Amino acid sequence: MGITEETRRESYENIKGTVAGRQAIVLQELKKCPRLTANELALRLYKQGIIPRPERNFVHPRLTELVEDGRAAVADKRTCTVSGKCCAVYVATG
Repeated sequence: MGITEETRRESYENIKGTVAGRQAIVLQELKKCPRLTANELALRLYKQGIIPRPERNFVHPRLTELVEDGRAAVADKRTCTVSGKCCAVYVATG
């Protein structure tokens, strides 16, 4: 196993107890406000005081897990209101 794999695994081990709760928060926000990009979702959660900074890296791993789980889906792509770039749009599926 290489260094990056080790550090990724260590990081995951540090947060894995909170992953389910974080997924629930992300899914709840997608249900309240569907069709968000990762940046838009991060900004909303930041404004609510749920995450410390409005960065997509706080939510994107949870979105990936939710999509793999079938609880969320990539519905479309459009220009993100935060980044101004073309981004995936996520929706809750259940």
